[in-house]
Amino acid sequence: MNRLIIILGLFVVMCQEVEAQQMPLFSQYIENGFLLNPAMAGSRQYSPIRLSIRQQWVGVDGAPETQALSYNTNLGKACTTCPVYGNPFASRNNKMGVGLGGYVFNDSYGVVSRTGMEFSYAYHLRLSGRKYGSSGTKLSFGLGGLFYQYKFDGSAVPADDPLYTGTDEVSYVPDANFGVYLYNDDYFVGISMAHLFQSSVRLGDDNFQDDLMKRHLYAMAGYTFHVSETVDFEPAVIVRKTFDSDLYYDISSKLFIQNFWLAASYRTNNQIVGMIGLNYDRYYFGYSYDYYSDNLVASSSNGTHEITLGINLDVPVSVIRRNQSKIRRASYKAYSRSQRKSYRKRHKKFLFF
Repeated sequence: MNRLIIILGLFVVMCQEVEAQQMPLFSQYIENGFLLNPAMAGSRQYSPIRLSIRQQWVGVDGAPETQALSYNTNLGKACTTCPVYGNPFASRNNKMGVGLGGYVFNDSYGVVSRTGMEFSYAYHLRLSGRKYGSSGTKLSFGLGGLFYQYKFDGSAVPADDPLYTGTDEVSYVPDANFGVYLYNDDYFVGISMAHLFQSSVRLGDDNFQDDLMKRHLYAMAGYTFHVSETVDFEPAVIVRKTFDSDLYYDISSKLFIQNFWLAASYRTNNQIVGMIGLNYDRYYFGYSYDYYSDNLVASSSNGTHEITLGINLDVPVSVIRRNQSKIRRASYKAYSRSQRKSYRKRHKKFLFF
């Protein structure tokens, strides 16, 4: 009975917030923003595969859980002379032309779950190639086709409850997303809209709720300060809203140090997020922990955790070599003059970079 009360309580809470958030929530949105904006397909120097696993309020039955597996790539011509600043695996400048991508996802909370897939198409145009390096500033437009299954687990409620159905109630919903993305190696600005069709979810004989899937508007922006060859600092913000809900925002700051990164963000409703990650060779790892200062359910849980695992395909060899050279040069500069002389004397030659 206690488990049932918790599940129904979570369901009521999520229904109250459904106007503001029907899309999955991710803390590491900067590194996997393609999930929110289809125009970001093909905006990296490589083809990223990302697996994101988010468990909210660990230890609480029926708490939200989200899993997403994504891939996107650019089919355009590579820029062989593009400069790479700071951490090359964080660089946004890429190829021109067509970007393609897709992802599958599962988002569940209490007795409700949403499972589906999206396929995205993006086209990248170069606006400027003089001020921001050979690859310049780009503008991309993206469109995503979405299809998912909305499921209500009627067997999880007691037989005398009005919500009881005895079986699963399932509805299949088509939808679409649209986005615009302006970017270069220094900044990015994106805006996207999800649930363009505002499709109704039909469960049983009647609509579960008229126009249940509200249009979601996302706006994100960030600027990268290239502190040194191996250090970048990137503040960013994302704003989420439906047309009949309050404004929700997330402000973050991210520090790249060689292939490592640290980040922290503040989210609406007094949520604080700490993040850490690593790019090693072609592999990516990110972890985040969400802290809720005034949420009774969250305070009785073991926290909210999110893990992102990834592989970067099609990484240009020149980018890898350039990154290794920068790290070696930075390490060499850390030597004192006496240490350099001692090293040269022992090895009877200069370091080669």
